[in-house]
Amino acid sequence: MSSQQDLLLLTGIPGTGKTWYGEKLASDFGFDHYDLEQQQTLNRFGANPAQFIADIIRRGKKAVATWGFVPDDVQTAIVLQFRDAGFKWIWFDGNRPAALHEFRKRGTVSEELLYAQMYRIENSRIVQRLRPIVIDTFDSEGQFKAVSDLLKEIQRA
Repeated sequence: MSSQQDLLLLTGIPGTGKTWYGEKLASDFGFDHYDLEQQQTLNRFGANPAQFIADIIRRGKKAVATWGFVPDDVQTAIVLQFRDAGFKWIWFDGNRPAALHEFRKRGTVSEELLYAQMYRIENSRIVQRLRPIVIDTFDSEGQFKAVSDLLKEIQRA
């Protein structure tokens, strides 16, 4: 059975490296990575979130789920299902100019959508209301922290 430190849900503001860190935790540290924004995973997840979460836990392996969710009532309830099932809920935040720079490098979503999502995040006060573990993914130079350092920070939280 996995411990909470082995079950991670990475959420947060756009451009903070959720998917990238999920991929690195998988390749470098043996986590199973579930990208909840990838269509195939999203289809399985969306059909029955509780069953999806239970299936991950039943595997008994280290797992990281990454999700740039929008904090509406439905999606917030799903995040709480992850947390209640034993996932350590991490909120990535930090250097906003660096996050914007990373977001722009991707070029996959319009900046209008970015600003709309940021508005919803700020307006929902999700972090203040539900108190996930907040981690700044950027170092003092505005670069992503080393994956091993980030993992140590998560494990200490």
